[in-house]
Amino acid sequence: MAVGSPKFGVSLAYYFDLQETVEIARRVEELGFDSLWVTENVHSRTPSLEPLMALSTFAANTTRVTIGPAVLLLPLRNPVGLAHAAATLDKLSGGRLILGVGSGGGAPEGYQAYGVPLEERGRRSDEILEIMTALWTGEPVSFDGVHYSFSEYTLGARPVQRPHPPIWLGGEAPAVVRRVARWGQGYFPAHKSPAECAGLYDKVQVLRQEYGRGSVEFTNAAYLYVNLAESGELALKVTKEVLLERYTYPVTHLRLGATCILGAVDDCVRLLKEYQAAGAAHIVLDPTCLKEEVLPLLERVSREILPHFR
Repeated sequence: MAVGSPKFGVSLAYYFDLQETVEIARRVEELGFDSLWVTENVHSRTPSLEPLMALSTFAANTTRVTIGPAVLLLPLRNPVGLAHAAATLDKLSGGRLILGVGSGGGAPEGYQAYGVPLEERGRRSDEILEIMTALWTGEPVSFDGVHYSFSEYTLGARPVQRPHPPIWLGGEAPAVVRRVARWGQGYFPAHKSPAECAGLYDKVQVLRQEYGRGSVEFTNAAYLYVNLAESGELALKVTKEVLLERYTYPVTHLRLGATCILGAVDDCVRLLKEYQAAGAAHIVLDPTCLKEEVLPLLERVSREILPHFR
């Protein structure tokens, strides 16, 4: 299903010091991107920013772009604390927060370090979403679940956006797709082809109707690696090297012309238009280049790619 011109966001996966973080945040806004994100990865070899701390810096140094984690690992958070932090960030940013969340996966070592068994991540995610959405109403909340239990708690801060900041969820397992339909205001599949995205969007839409949420405003998004080079093969080679350094597990989902925006500008524009036609209304790009090349790459994307969609 074709849609209007998509919005474009930038996701940061590296660790930057304060000056660099401020510079990149301001420059992303100046370059005309619509959103600024930061990843969370508990099994990365590359030092990365803590998402909530980074988002507060983004909020203080931008005025227009929406900000969010891509994605925050829900099972590793306390629901009351996260609800409070999200409400605070939404307030400080003037209602610009999108809360990107996921249940996570991959290697279990990171979850063990946080004291959360990997096999509990789905149930914990469901309970956290239920608790947060209830707390954001401002009414006293009681909850008696498998992992969380409390009585008559009222959150000390409410978000600017009503009823709460948009929740975008990532992942594609059947349980995740159902979670998106039940709780989400946006869907955030990562590294999927245009056809795969379209199929996932359709599944979510069917389930949203089942939950009686078909009229709730909803955004189909896509999260994709990006690197520009003379050829797709060259960009793919660099991307594989960068991701091998970034993660502690092999990245096997890279497919030229299908799951990442790599190569010559014309080829990248053509593929992005396929995501647009598949229904993606917000495309978030994760630069897979060396840290010092992030800003030059984003400047090229702004100059050579974004005008094709504006």
